[in-house]
Amino acid sequence: MATTGNDVDALLRTGPFHEALRAAIDRSGLTLDRLRERLARRGIHVSLASLSYWRLGRSRPERPDSLRAVVAIEAILGLPRHSLEALLGPPRPRGRWVGRESQGRRYGSLLEPAQSLAETVEALAGPSDGKLRPWWLDEAVVVGRGGALRRVRARQVARAVADGPDRHLAVYCGEPGEDPAGIAFTAVENCRLGRVRRHRSAPVVAAELLFDRTLHSGQTHLFEYDVAITGGRPATDYRRAFRYPADSYVLSVRFHAGRLPVRCSGFVQHGEDTAQVSDEELGMTAGRMVHVAEREVRPGVVGIAWEWA
Repeated sequence: MATTGNDVDALLRTGPFHEALRAAIDRSGLTLDRLRERLARRGIHVSLASLSYWRLGRSRPERPDSLRAVVAIEAILGLPRHSLEALLGPPRPRGRWVGRESQGRRYGSLLEPAQSLAETVEALAGPSDGKLRPWWLDEAVVVGRGGALRRVRARQVARAVADGPDRHLAVYCGEPGEDPAGIAFTAVENCRLGRVRRHRSAPVVAAELLFDRTLHSGQTHLFEYDVAITGGRPATDYRRAFRYPADSYVLSVRFHAGRLPVRCSGFVQHGEDTAQVSDEELGMTAGRMVHVAEREVRPGVVGIAWEWA
């Protein structure tokens, strides 16, 4: 269906943002790839996936660089200044938060496959589960030549919010169709491997990482573990789920020289019913690595997505 000028003008007054953006792009005759190129000429780099998500309403621009892209899109599409930006409304809160979110999210509400995840994890969840909070987490992901995830190295500081925690429950969810037997945890530093539970059919594995001491409220513990994946399937993202708030999170993904993605972008999703918010395109280093760094992480999901040629 063709989009008329009246349609665009009406949507710019009433919204929602994604419908107004879609109508304005359709009226302009530009493809998303051409729009991305026009933005790049202005020094603004946005991934094709992000533009697509914005147009479909799956995510919305929120970060300063993304909002700068919206202003540039208005100019490129010949729209009144701030007409699209005004439809976004106030930014979602990113500071400290209290109340329901501090109580923690259910395991099965964060990642897929939800039912398999809940079945696998809840059998191991014990008294320590609600007494630890992530404080600082650094994850390094390695993608192999075939495009599958091969390794995840996690170094973490956890803080006790009550007396008694003596272990951390680590969980890994693989790509659909992967064999859970090909997912293996290794305790690297300041922990040892306890019980390991694999789902009977889904690629979900949960492992206890036992500490060498019992923590008192307010104490922190630094530990490191490794996940090796064999026989995995090609992936297009890596995502970390947070049941509780965290102070800092750094995620890096390193790609094999024999298979590099054409684009990478970071994303966050704060709730089950909220849209995924995509960041601008990530630049790759000479070492074939991209990364995101987040402060004051809210319960939800943080990750990096990539596109293969």
